[in-house]
Amino acid sequence: MNSASSFSVAGNASPHPVKLSRDTVFLIGDLLPLLDFAGVLLAAYLGTLLYANWVLPGAAAAVILDGGGRAALAAAVLAPFILCDRTFVSFASGGQTASLIRCYTVRFLMFAGAVALIGLASRSLASLPRGWLALCFATTLGVTAITRLLLVGTLRHLERKGILRETIAVVGAGPHTDRLIRELRQARCNTVEILGPFDDPVGIREDGATAPAGSIAELIELGKSRPLDWILLALPAADHGRLPVLVHRLKALAVPVGLCSPDTGPGLPLAASRPGASWSILLAGLETVLPRWILTLLSLPLAALRLLFVALRNGVGVRRRAAAPLSCPLDDYDLGRFTRVAAHFGQDRFGFVVTPNADHLIRLHQDAAFRALYADAAYILLDSRFVANLLRFTRKLALPVCTGGDLTARLFGEIVTPDDGLVLIGGSARQAACLAERYGLKRLAHFNPPMDFIHDPAAVEACLRFVEAHSPFRYCLLAVGSPQQEFIAQRLKARGIARGLALCVGASIDYLTGEERRAPGWMQRAGMEWLFRLLQAPGRMAWRYFVRGPQLFGLLRRTEIVLRPPVSLAPTTVARTAAPSRLTAARSRRRPLRAARAQPGATGGADRRIPAPAMNESAPGP
Repeated sequence: MNSASSFSVAGNASPHPVKLSRDTVFLIGDLLPLLDFAGVLLAAYLGTLLYANWVLPGAAAAVILDGGGRAALAAAVLAPFILCDRTFVSFASGGQTASLIRCYTVRFLMFAGAVALIGLASRSLASLPRGWLALCFATTLGVTAITRLLLVGTLRHLERKGILRETIAVVGAGPHTDRLIRELRQARCNTVEILGPFDDPVGIREDGATAPAGSIAELIELGKSRPLDWILLALPAADHGRLPVLVHRLKALAVPVGLCSPDTGPGLPLAASRPGASWSILLAGLETVLPRWILTLLSLPLAALRLLFVALRNGVGVRRRAAAPLSCPLDDYDLGRFTRVAAHFGQDRFGFVVTPNADHLIRLHQDAAFRALYADAAYILLDSRFVANLLRFTRKLALPVCTGGDLTARLFGEIVTPDDGLVLIGGSARQAACLAERYGLKRLAHFNPPMDFIHDPAAVEACLRFVEAHSPFRYCLLAVGSPQQEFIAQRLKARGIARGLALCVGASIDYLTGEERRAPGWMQRAGMEWLFRLLQAPGRMAWRYFVRGPQLFGLLRRTEIVLRPPVSLAPTTVARTAAPSRLTAARSRRRPLRAARAQPGATGGADRRIPAPAMNESAPGP
């Protein structure tokens, strides 16, 4: 894949240097309720002026005093709920003028009828002059219609200039895919750019149809480098069995996915084929009537009640089962001390490092398989300053923190030399080249497995063999996300071929190469890095921090922190020191958290001995 343009099969290149995202343009539809509210108030004011100056001079004050102002305010509040149309932007940009006029006419009649019914029921319109009411309805019709005409004209102008274009990627191969692309080109040749088709494997033709221009993996890489507005799945009926896997892979792009099938008709929401489809269809119907921000406000209390119900149910279940506390071992290393351990780990054996954060602690409680992966780790380093601060304030327990991002940066900046053998699993080829150039690396081996490769035994085997082929190495950086990276590390240990230290570093490579920004230092020290990440990517992080994250507060009450002593680096092979320090003994006496020291040899199934050179690791770090 040389460039994004190599996948374009339709749509003229825009001569204008600026391109507005379709998501940005759809915000116009969400602004309509505010414009309608202000427009109804303005129409009432204009109607009052016309009535006072032309129909019945001098009567304006009497109209307002008799309740005209209150009636206008009530109508203005009601207007956004009825006049607003979620399909306005689609009709406007699609050139469906007749549908736009018909829909607005129906909605205005509904608005006028609702105002009349409310006024008659409350008898608030009985004292108002009929002429003033007629003028207000007429000016409201004029103001709201002119507002929509201006918006439609602006959208059409942007489309003619090539500023507003919708980018659609088509997935599938076959006659149905060709027909979909042909219809899109005929219906919206000036407003849509089509990329694709994409499918696996590349190069296969079906019944003389157009061969795929790229694979699904290439589409995912393309979506990371340029914005996509839609992904349309044009799969034949025989391929619907791989639909769930395909949708799961495309979730990495956070792009809306639509199903266009001969069996279901174009544009059928994917939710319609899943459990709970009736609820999704109901929400979709409400979105055509109410603006999205109103639905969000209405759904917040329901979401809060649902979370409260789940929390109460989980709490009752915990009390009923009387579950034993979960033992969570952590190593007593901060960044400085573990950097020296990693520097002298050697290449004659294998071990891997995991860095649990708040999300990992939740997963340890919920997933027994994930706990088994952690049990085989040689080192478990606390990655979350938020968790450390929470335990310090609530349980009076001071824990060392060694984040994966800081550890990776320290190793590359102070420990790694150009001749060291390094293996990078995950990240893009550009990131690998950036690391090699920045640090002068001569032996950096890079392998980027496909998305969700952990569910493909062949892809897992290819990844394991790549690491083992480049063994022994000094460090193997596993940057494929959790729990994929921990699974690969555990499998490498079980096979017993690889030699070196593997580090499950998550997004650390993105930070190191500048793909993602880290929080300022003061936010990191205050344990507020989660807030910075939320502000950077609210759509991706909101669920993690606001829905899943609060479970941590309850789970920590059932967590027993086992603080394992550090390994002494000595000229001969030695095990962990048996006697805990006075600080550790004081920590273990804190009963609320039941922090405990691991006994010598209780290492979670990992060999924790470090060979020469001589160094007293118990000395304080820099």
